[in-house]
Order: sequence, then structure tokens, then C-alpha cells
Amino acid sequence: MGFLGALLRTIIVLTIFFGALFLLPGLPPNTTFPFKEYVIKPPRELKGTLQPNSYLNGAEKLWKDQVLGPEGLLALNDKIYTGIHGGELLRLNNAESIQSITKIGQPCDYIFDDELCGYPVGLAIDTQGNNLIVADSYYGIWQVDLSTQEKTNLVSSQEILPGKSVNRRARLFNSLAVSSQGDIYWTDSLSDDLVLAPFANPSGRLFRYNREKKTNEVLLDELSFANGLALGPSEEFIILAETTAMRLTKYYLKGSRVGQSEVFVEGLPGWPDNLTPDNEGIWVPLCVSSDSENPNLFGALAPYPRLRFFLARLMALMQLPFRILNNLYPNDISARLFHAFNEMAISNAPNRSTVVRLDWNGNIVKSLHGFDRTASGISHALELKGHLYLGSAFNQYIARVKLPDEIAKSEGIKTN
Repeated sequence: MGFLGALLRTIIVLTIFFGALFLLPGLPPNTTFPFKEYVIKPPRELKGTLQPNSYLNGAEKLWKDQVLGPEGLLALNDKIYTGIHGGELLRLNNAESIQSITKIGQPCDYIFDDELCGYPVGLAIDTQGNNLIVADSYYGIWQVDLSTQEKTNLVSSQEILPGKSVNRRARLFNSLAVSSQGDIYWTDSLSDDLVLAPFANPSGRLFRYNREKKTNEVLLDELSFANGLALGPSEEFIILAETTAMRLTKYYLKGSRVGQSEVFVEGLPGWPDNLTPDNEGIWVPLCVSSDSENPNLFGALAPYPRLRFFLARLMALMQLPFRILNNLYPNDISARLFHAFNEMAISNAPNRSTVVRLDWNGNIVKSLHGFDRTASGISHALELKGHLYLGSAFNQYIARVKLPDEIAKSEGIKTN
């Protein structure tokens, strides 16, 4: 009876604790949107144009240990530009020559403290001058003059921006595309804390920044981690990656359907990241693979709002002591823990690395796969002179693979 009584008391205490955790008002998290059910389509089978191959195996590791987390890549005059942890924007001239163009963010001791250091992840060539347009995850949208290296903040991280129903700051600036008229399209991935992303309702946004009026217009809201962008060949539409929903969305900018959106492709076998368009289609890297053996956590939790609320509250309460400590004594403990968690997650991610090729009708026409992890966690696929250069937020190098002759398309590359 003593043991059973102790067990019963323990169960009662745990029931009261978790009941209070679930029901008490005023506790975190305070999410942008109420928890509700939503659906993510499962990944397609790996057959047909998705049939596994070994094109990404044996990737070269370029600029190893010189570029930390080169998430976004951009080609200009046969040079590659990228942003890295620590807030620097780099020009990679060749294997021996790396030039720092500018630094976004504040001085910092721990380079993976992105909220302090800055982290330029979105890059686009300006159509209105010799500039790069840069999205720093935590410091907003910037114009960087390549002649003078002068930088100008276009969209501040402190600005309250419009939403379809809730106005709020951008939480994670991400990708960019610049129209021929100079308008800047950009994504805010989510409005809630990044660690709550698997549990909170989708809260990403697509914006259009008017250069003349210096205003932001929200085009789409409640997106599932809004990410990469690709303007269509005639700029009648723009394609947007919704990373955690494993789909691309098409938004009409001109014509009879202006302002409307539709699914461009869904059920991708992984999470799409940055998009690289050209005249014939789009390169789409999948930063984390998903298939029947490796389910999408976001898709699995999407139909269960009460469970997601409970897990979000539990995660928020686990964070609370670190937030209080940081307010009293500013430190980088949370950043170090978050980086360690990312390292663990990527090391335990599925071995399959995948880049898919879409045509402008949303058809998957080709796919490239690898299984030896030389090209893992791919966030960007840049085609240049018969090769694919593969960026990653997690790697300390840029991977490169030679494209088969029947796949290589080195002419007519768009770089927005």
C-alpha cells in the first residue's frame, strides 16, 4: 500500500501540474494567431522524375573553414557573393581570395549569436544601380553599393509592418527578388519565436517594398515559414517557398488574376529553401528531406492544435529562465544552446540530399540526389558554368558538383 499510495500521490501531483500548465491563463507563449487545425500534404514517392540517383555524391568542398553557414549564394561577373554567420557579406573571387564587402549587425564575440552579430541570408542584384539588396535575418533589408561599399537600411527590424489581420514586426527576414521596376519582394519567415515554429500556427508573410514611396505592402500572410522567391520570366507572377509545408505558392502580380494565389507545386520530398530561377525554370534545394521513412514534424502536428499549444507552452516555459537571466546579465548562453541543438539536428537528419528542377508550369522535370552527406543541409543551388554550387546554413564550406551535360543550363541565368 505504501508504494501504491506514493505512486497515486505522484500521479495526482503530475496531473495537477500538467493541468495547470495547460489551463492557467497568462503563461507563455503569446503566439500571433490562435492555435487551429491545418493540413500539410504528405511528400510524394521517390519515383519517376524523383527517382533517387547519385548526382550529389562526392561533392567538392570549396572555401572550407573560411565561410561559416553560407546560406544564400549569388553570382555576379563570375564571382560568388554570400553572407555568413558573424554578419559579414563576402565576395568569393577564387579559392585563395575572399573579400569582405560589408558587415551587418553589431560586434560580437560568438559568431553564431545571429541576433547580435547579424546574418545576411537573402541576396539579390539591384535593377536600379550597382547595388546588392541584402536581407539580414535580424537587421532588415539593406542596399549595399558595390562601388563604395556604403550600406543603407531600407526596411528596419524595428518597423511595425502590415499583416492581413495583425500588424507586427518582422521576426526573421529571409529571401529577396527585385523587379525590373525596382520593387523589392521579400519574405518574413515567421512572427513567433523560432523554437516555437513546429507548434505555432503559420505566420510568415510576403511583402512588396515600393522604392519610391518607401512603403511595404503585405501580399500574403499566414504562410508556413515563408522563404525563397522567384519572379516569373515576364514578372506576371512570383513563386514563393513555404518551407515547412513542403510546397511552393504562386502569387499573381499582373493580369486578370492579380492579387490571387494558388499552389504551384506541393508534396515535395523535403523542405524547399532559396529558389534560383532562369528562363526555363527553377532550381529548388530541399534543406531537410522528408519521405515515408522520415515524416515531416510540422505535417504530423498540424491537425492537433491542443497538443501543439501544450508543447509550445512547455517549450516557452523551458526558455523562460534563460530569457530572465539574459535580461539581468546579457550573455550568449541561449545562442550557444540553439547552435548546439542545430548541430545535433542536422547531424541526425536524413542522409538524402535533394535538389529538384521545376519548369515554369510547376512540373518536377529532374531531381538530383546524394547520400554521402558531402552536400547536406542544402539551402541554395546556384548554377554556374556547368556546375551547381550548394550553399548551406549549417556547413563551413560551399559544396560543388558537376552537372551532367543533359541537365546543365549555363546560359540565361537570372540571379534575383
